[in-house]
Amino acid sequence: MSTPGRDERPFISGVVEGFYGRPWTMEQRTELFKREHQWGLNTYLYAPKDDYKHRMYWRELYSPEEAEQLVALISAAEKNRVEFIYAISPGLDITFSNPGEVAALKRKLDQVKAFGCRSFSLLFDDIETEMCPADKQAFSSFAHAQVAVTNEVYQHLRDAKTFLFCPTDYCAAFCNPNVPQSSYLQTVGEKLLPGIDILWTGPKVVSNKISVESIEEVTAVLKRPPVIWDNIHANDYDPQRLFLGPYKDRPTELIPKLRGVLTNPNCEFYLNFVAIHTLATWCRSSATGGGSDVEMGDAGARGSHLKVKLDTPGLRCRKEGDVSGYSPQGALTLALSDWLQELMSANQPG
Repeated sequence: MSTPGRDERPFISGVVEGFYGRPWTMEQRTELFKREHQWGLNTYLYAPKDDYKHRMYWRELYSPEEAEQLVALISAAEKNRVEFIYAISPGLDITFSNPGEVAALKRKLDQVKAFGCRSFSLLFDDIETEMCPADKQAFSSFAHAQVAVTNEVYQHLRDAKTFLFCPTDYCAAFCNPNVPQSSYLQTVGEKLLPGIDILWTGPKVVSNKISVESIEEVTAVLKRPPVIWDNIHANDYDPQRLFLGPYKDRPTELIPKLRGVLTNPNCEFYLNFVAIHTLATWCRSSATGGGSDVEMGDAGARGSHLKVKLDTPGLRCRKEGDVSGYSPQGALTLALSDWLQELMSANQPG
C-alpha cells in the first residue's frame, strides 16, 4: 500500500470534538465547518466521548435516522472543504484477540465509510491497561494488541485518506519511566504501519506549554511527527471554568515538526470563537520570526478590515498578506474584533 510522503500531505489543522459532556448538535457542527473554512482550517475529528455509539456501545450500528444525520454532516464538511475524520473508541471492553470483535469494528467503520467518510481514527485513550486472560495469551503486551488490531483495520479500509491512532500513553506524564524509554511507545513506533498518524497531547493531558524539544523527543520514539490533540482550551474536567484566551505557549517552530494540530476546546460551542480563531492564526504563521510569540500580521482574518490600534500590545500591523511570527495578544485582538462584529450584526431583538 503506497502512502503519500510527509511533505505531500497538508498540515492537519482544526477541531476535535473529543470532550466528556453533552455533544454538540448537528447544527453547531455545520456552523463549525463554515467557520473552519472561513478561517483556513481543514479538519474536524468526530470523537465526542458521550456519544454512546462512539465509545460505550461502539459495536452498535447507526439507525437509519442517525445514518441520515451523519450523511448530512459528512456532506456539510465536504462542502466546506473540511476533512471529516470519524473516530471510534473500542478500548473500554474490546477483546483484541477475538476475531468477532475485530469484525464488529470493521463492520461499524464500513457503515460510516458508506456514509461518504474517507478518514478514520482509532482511540485507545482513558482506558484500563490490564488485558483479559485471552489477550494476555495472544499478545506480549497491551501495545502489541492495540497495534495488531489498528494495523488490521487500517489495511481493511485500504484507501483511508487519513488514519489517526490515539495511544493509551498519549502524553509524556503517562510514559514509564519516560518518553525515550517507554516500551509502550517504542512498540507503537516500531510496529504501527507508517501511514498511520499518532495523536499526542504534549507533556501533560492539559499542557501549559509544548516545546520543540519535547516534540523532537517523542517524534524519535514514534518514528513520525505527531498530531497534537490540544486540550489548552478544554474545560470538561472543570465545567465551571471557561477558557476564552488565545492559543499560546506553542512556538511556531513547532509547525514544520508536527503532522498537525487539533484543538479540543470548551464544551460550550459558542464560547469557542477565540480558541478556534486564534489557532487558525497560529497555523497561518511561520517560524521565520524565530519562533517567539512576537508579532503577527492582521491580514487573512475575516475582520482584518476593522481598525486596530497600532499601539495594541503584541500587535503590529503589516502589509496585506504578510503573516510572520505569532503574537497571542495580537491574535486575541483579531479574534475579538471578528467576534464583536458578529455579535453586532446578529439579528436579535433590540
